[in-house]
Amino acid sequence: MKDKSDTHLVEYAVLATLAVIISLLFYYFRYNHGVLIFLSGVSSLAYIIWGVLHHALEGRLTKFIAAEYIVFGTLVFFLMYTVLNF
Repeated sequence: MKDKSDTHLVEYAVLATLAVIISLLFYYFRYNHGVLIFLSGVSSLAYIIWGVLHHALEGRLTKFIAAEYIVFGTLVFFLMYTVLNF
């Protein structure tokens, strides 16, 4: 049987890998605002999907937790969208 810490290690390794990849892409495309807005949307969507899957795999996903990830991910996207349009 898999140890719970092993599962968490894999899940957080995936999250860290996504964060590093998105950060490198942000740096590479730092002068292209259209791509940066797209990357903001992709990273927010990836965060929402990761959070929902993380809690679903643990068996403690509720509507409130899913809504929390959706609201926070959307808020971060709108914040990035606003900053990148100035």
